[in-house]
Amino acid sequence: MKHLLAFVSVLIVVTLSLVSCQKKDYSTEINPIIDKYLEAWNEGNLDVLDEITPLDFELRINPDFEAKNNRDLLKESITNTRKAYPDFLVTEVDRLFISDTAVVVRWSITGTNTGEGSFPPTGRKTSSNGFSVIFFAEGKLTGEWIGYSDLTWVKQLGFNITHPGIPE
Repeated sequence: MKHLLAFVSVLIVVTLSLVSCQKKDYSTEINPIIDKYLEAWNEGNLDVLDEITPLDFELRINPDFEAKNNRDLLKESITNTRKAYPDFLVTEVDRLFISDTAVVVRWSITGTNTGEGSFPPTGRKTSSNGFSVIFFAEGKLTGEWIGYSDLTWVKQLGFNITHPGIPE
């Protein structure tokens, strides 16, 4: 009987050790939330952001990566993008979970500049590749850092970059 009790005790300890050492698969919880987030960018459905982001969502976009710490600023950014590019579309290429709080999404974006925005409308189609580091906690997306070639984007709109010391 003592051997049986000892065996059961060891079995319980080993089982608990194995279960507690297994990593949690965050993708099953977070992937549907990221899909809703992409829907907000692609379709302009901003109401979904109230469900999947906290009020202090942090958005950082190149070239300066200055933090915009407010869900309303995220909504404003999406609204302004979709206003300038009504057909704006983010197409996901890859998704890689890099920790228990972050995922990298590689994407391509396209859009036709037919609306008012940072530049006057040009009517030109644009496209660029980039990536986002999306942070999450407790079932919500808490922030996004967006990186892409904004120089490529504006050149496709027809703008040229010239050195200030070189006459045109």
